[in-house]
Amino acid sequence: MSKLWRFIKHFFECLTVFEHGFFRFWRLVSFTLEDPIVYVEMKRLLEGGDIDVLTGIERQGGAGAYTLCERCNSFTGARYGSYVKMVRQGMGILLTIRSASFFHLPFLIHPLRVIKQVVCMFMSTNGAQFQYAQPELARFVLNPEARHLPTGIRIYAFYTVSDRSRSTGPAGMMSGLFTEQVKRYVLSETTFPPFGFVMTFRSAPPDERLTDITYFSEYRYEDRRTLWLRLPVLPIYTPLPGDYRSREKVLGDAGRLP
Repeated sequence: MSKLWRFIKHFFECLTVFEHGFFRFWRLVSFTLEDPIVYVEMKRLLEGGDIDVLTGIERQGGAGAYTLCERCNSFTGARYGSYVKMVRQGMGILLTIRSASFFHLPFLIHPLRVIKQVVCMFMSTNGAQFQYAQPELARFVLNPEARHLPTGIRIYAFYTVSDRSRSTGPAGMMSGLFTEQVKRYVLSETTFPPFGFVMTFRSAPPDERLTDITYFSEYRYEDRRTLWLRLPVLPIYTPLPGDYRSREKVLGDAGRLP
C-alpha cells in the first residue's frame, strides 16, 4: 500500500471518529472572533418558535467543530491555505461595500487549492458516513495533484453579509409541486461570511443566481491565477438549505407582514 493510500485510509477513519449533527444554524453577534456565536436551538424553531428571536448556546472563537485529527487538519491546512487568502479578500470587500446585489471582482488565488479546501469543509460538515458515500471526494482532497471533481458533483459560491449562517448535510428539495414544472434538487450547503458554498449531486443548483466554481478543479496545484468572479450577495434568514429569501420575503410568503 502506497503512502498516499495509507493516508487516505487514515482520513476515512479520522472522520468516522467524530459523530456530529448534519444540521447547524447559528447567529453571528459580529464578524470578529472576540464576540460569541449563538448556536440556535433547532428544536425550539421546529416547534414553532419565533425565527426573529434566535436563542441558544453562545461560544467564543468562531464557528466550527473538531472533525479532523491534528494530522489531517495539518495536512489540508498546509496545502490548501489559499482559501484563507480568498476569505480575507472577500471579507475586506464586504465590510467596505455591503449594499450591492452582486460583486464582479478579481481574486488572486490558487484555484485548485481553494476548491480542495471547500470540499474538505463539506467532508467535515456532512457527518461520518459521507466519505463512504463519496470516496472519490476524499481522494480528491488528499491528493494535492488530483484534478477534476467526480462526475455529477458541482460546487457553487455566493457572498453573504447576513448575521446568520447555516451548515447542512445532503438534503433533498422539490419545487413546483402540483404543477407540470416540478424540480428536484439534492444538495449540501455550508455558509459563513463572507462566502457560502453549495454542493449539488447530479442536480441543478437550488437558485439560478449561484455561481458555478467547479472549474477551479481543472487547474493544476501550482497554478496561481487572478480570477474575476461574479458572485451574488444573498441573505441567510431561515435554516433551510438553498433558501435565499430576505426576512421581508419570508414573512410576506407566510402572511406575517403588517
